[in-house]
Amino acid sequence: MRKIWLWIILILIVSNILTFVLMRNGEKETERTTPVEEIDVELPIATIDDQEIYYDDWISYLETHYGEEALAEMIDQHVINKLAKEHNLAIDPKLIDLEISFLATLVGQLREDKVEKTEAEWRKTIENRLLADMLFAKDVIIPEDELRAYYDTYQSQYQFSHRVELSHIIVNDQETADRVYQELEGGAEFKALAYEYTIDDDSRSAGGYLGFFTRESSFLPANYFDQTRNMAEHSYSEPFLGNQGYVILYLHRELPEIQLDFDQLKDHIRIKIAIEQLGITPSIQDFWTEFDIDWIY
Repeated sequence: MRKIWLWIILILIVSNILTFVLMRNGEKETERTTPVEEIDVELPIATIDDQEIYYDDWISYLETHYGEEALAEMIDQHVINKLAKEHNLAIDPKLIDLEISFLATLVGQLREDKVEKTEAEWRKTIENRLLADMLFAKDVIIPEDELRAYYDTYQSQYQFSHRVELSHIIVNDQETADRVYQELEGGAEFKALAYEYTIDDDSRSAGGYLGFFTRESSFLPANYFDQTRNMAEHSYSEPFLGNQGYVILYLHRELPEIQLDFDQLKDHIRIKIAIEQLGITPSIQDFWTEFDIDWIY
């Protein structure tokens, strides 16, 4: 039984570490080449000069340093799910979408093949946090005029403008732009070509990456946003003439507009005000006493 728990803890920790690396460092070029299930536990998993680290040492370290925290998080998730179902509580998906959109713009570039998995993890984390808050404040009553005043003050925090995430390559002439485009058509990587060809010094070191922009952004050339109209996510444009030269644009992602009105946010605002008034940081472990929980720590 203990072995099973160790495997569960290991999987959760590895997942959390991967998410952390993505959030801190953006796109990561290398991947694990050997799946965990193919590790030969009889051989070293790492060597430093003549010093060897074995699988059992690694597992012991993970359990000692992260095991209790990881298992507590798993129990928290089960407690939240049970209590939310018992009290018929649910989070408006648009509220989660809003937080994910803001988070995406803060984190920046994610690898195309990691976006779906990373955002699914964000969604679960956000939903659990909001459900925990809802459980703590489910019985608190706040006058509607106070809710309305809060909404009027912080309304902009619940409005997300349409954004596009872009990279570009700028070259001096049409001939070079056509050559770059043909290399892309031949399977070359956009980032690598940006390192090689772009004349934009500000974005070259990031492989042409620019970030997220709204139509109204003063930092984005005027015709860039219009170019994205007929582009699919994770695709590049044909060369076009821009302000600084000939441009090939890459559309990583497109985040739609999200507008939440007072009625959609009323209960969420009530919970936020209630928690502020309670003056505590909600901890789902306060609800553990409602369940028969037996764990190894």
